Parts: sequence; C-alpha cells; structure tokens
Amino acid sequence: MKNFVSISILFIILILQSCSSSLNSTKSSEGEAFYQSENYEAALNYWEQIIESKGSRTKAPVYVGAGKSALALDDVDMARYYLEQAKASGYSSPEMYEALAIVYGSVDNLSKEITTLEMYREKYPQGENINSISARLLETYVESENWELGVALWPSIENQAQTNVNVLANYLIINKNLDKTAECDKLAKQILKLETNNITVLEYYAEKYFWRAENLYVTEMNAYKKKKTSSQYKKLLKALEQVWPNFKKSRTYFLRLYKINPKKEYAKYLGKIYTRYDDKQKAAYYKKKAK
Repeated sequence: MKNFVSISILFIILILQSCSSSLNSTKSSEGEAFYQSENYEAALNYWEQIIESKGSRTKAPVYVGAGKSALALDDVDMARYYLEQAKASGYSSPEMYEALAIVYGSVDNLSKEITTLEMYREKYPQGENINSISARLLETYVESENWELGVALWPSIENQAQTNVNVLANYLIINKNLDKTAECDKLAKQILKLETNNITVLEYYAEKYFWRAENLYVTEMNAYKKKKTSSQYKKLLKALEQVWPNFKKSRTYFLRLYKINPKKEYAKYLGKIYTRYDDKQKAAYYKKKAK
C-alpha cells in the first residue's frame, strides 16, 4: 500500500512537471507566433511574463525572444540587456548573434559589432542570413579601416558579391586604400555595369585621374624650373600631353559628382583643376563653394 501511495505521488509530480513544461512551451510558442505576426508588444509581454515567473531559472532562448521583440520595438537598451543575458549564460544561436550585432551597430560600438558578426560566421557558416552578415562584416572592416581583414574575408564572399553593388563598392574602397590599382579598375568596371552612377566608383575615377595628372604636372614643372633647358622643356611638353587629358577626365567625374551632391570636397578638387587650366572665374567659383 505504501509503495502504491509513493508511486501515485511520483506520478502526480511528473504530471505537474509535464504540465508546467507544456505551459512554458506553449507560452514560448505563442510568443514566437506573436513575433512572426509582427505583434511585437504582445510578443515582448509573453517573454517577460516567463522571465518574471521563472526568475533566475529563465532559459536563454526566452531572453533572446524578449531581446528580439524589444529590438523590433526600437528599445535598444532593453534589447541589449536581454540578449546579453542570454549570451552570458553561454547560449549560442544565429538569431542571438544577429540581433546583438544590430544592437551594437545601433549604439556605435563598432568593435563589439565586428566581434559579434565574426562569431556568427564562425559558428554558423551555413546560417540563414550568412550573406547579409558577411556583407555587413566587410562594411565594418571598411569603417574601422581594417583593410587586410577585408582582403582575408573576400574569398569566402566573392561569389555572393558578384551582383551586390554595396559589397563590391566596399571591396573597391579596401583595394583603393591598399593601392591595388588593377583590382580597383576591375571592380569599378563591374560595379558600373550594375549601377552607372555609383558614387564610390565615380570618386575612384575622379581622384585617380586627378592625382595622375597633378603628380606628373608638379614633377615635370619642378624639374623644368630647376633646369630650364630646351630638352627639359620638350620633356615638360610631352608630359603635358598626358596631364591635360587626365585633368579633363577627372573634371568630368567631379562635375558629375557635384551635380549629384554638391559637396565641398568635390568643389575643392574642381577649384584646383580649373586653376591648372588657368580658368580664374571657374576656379574662384568652386573655391568659394569649397569654403
């Protein structure tokens, strides 16, 4: 009889535990359902009910659910708190890292964003959003001027980048800063086929032809000033045959850029170009715009 009572009590305990587990599971499922239907307030409410009832026994996925919901409601501080709670427990999921990366990006914590994006790629190379994660990681390498890290990342994302203008443009910036002209020219042509007025490419060509002309002009003009011989003058004239076409190309690109966006930087370059052309009126106009 005692054995029967003991077994009965054990059976009741197991049923209660099962019901409790089912309740939490149902709540989690309902919270996710609310999230998927974009009812983020209801989703957050469900996750927080579980957190309040479970306290320190709250499971990490619940914190992730709450964090994602808070993020969708633009409450970055709350999202960060919940997501970092999940991470601190040793939990790992692609959703957690993706949401955390967005949080760190929102608060301009670039180093933590980079680390989080790298962790996503390391742990979930086949993750559902690996392409967007990789694209953002390359962009953060550009923002942080980690050029070599960008080069190291490129082989693993090159295939996905072939039709992605932003990724190609970021890799162009990386190669530009590493003085890899041949790679830049290749990328620039590829990008222009996809987007004819891509700012990164227009800036690349505008600056490329400007400095090609300017450096040659200054070098040969200084050489002639030091040694005013007929042979040196002929050399200067020969150099100018390359200088003026390159200044013309640069001017064309900077005028296109200035029309799209009249930035002071573009005006400054145009002022210098028109100074070389000895066009005082236009030089003065753009120099004034550059102030």
